[in-house]
Amino acid sequence: MALEILPYSTEHYNTLPELGVAKDQFDAADVHKILYTEIKGVFIKHHVEGTVGLTLLHNHFLLEPNQKLVTFKKTVALPCDLDEGIDLPHIHATAWRFTDLGLAPYEFAVTTVGTTLDSPSMQAFLHEFAAVLKKWNLINILGIYSIDESSVDGLQTMEITEGRCNITLDIDLHPHEGTTIDAMWQFYTEAGMGP
Repeated sequence: MALEILPYSTEHYNTLPELGVAKDQFDAADVHKILYTEIKGVFIKHHVEGTVGLTLLHNHFLLEPNQKLVTFKKTVALPCDLDEGIDLPHIHATAWRFTDLGLAPYEFAVTTVGTTLDSPSMQAFLHEFAAVLKKWNLINILGIYSIDESSVDGLQTMEITEGRCNITLDIDLHPHEGTTIDAMWQFYTEAGMGP
């Protein structure tokens, strides 16, 4: 049976914790002990590591009931009012969280191609990954995000939230000091991307 992709609801986004709280939950659940073993293993087993990555569930700010967070040009995410009839034909979900009812999209982007989650191979991954999240009680801590072609083997990114705008910047180094929080992971086989 296919895992249902739920319709968008602002509540799926607004009920996520802010980033600092999400990191505390991640640390308290000791996710690192299974991050590069059991969790990575599910991505590699199903060959989805070039399609979806792992994300720490968090919000950047609260949305109004009629809004969704949409990223433009892969760099700036802003709340968009759904009631204003804005015609953006290429808005696709880019991040999902698991719920008791299915998979809920909570972040979006303007992109020409969306990630397909209904293929039999992707559904097999989603079912097994959901089972791992439930087994370790991580259903409200981790989700998945869509990897676009430009981010595969690309530079790391850093997100900065300023007011009600989230800005993503490419960085060519990994800061070892400071207050950065890892919130997205791409997994690789020993030979790189792919099986």
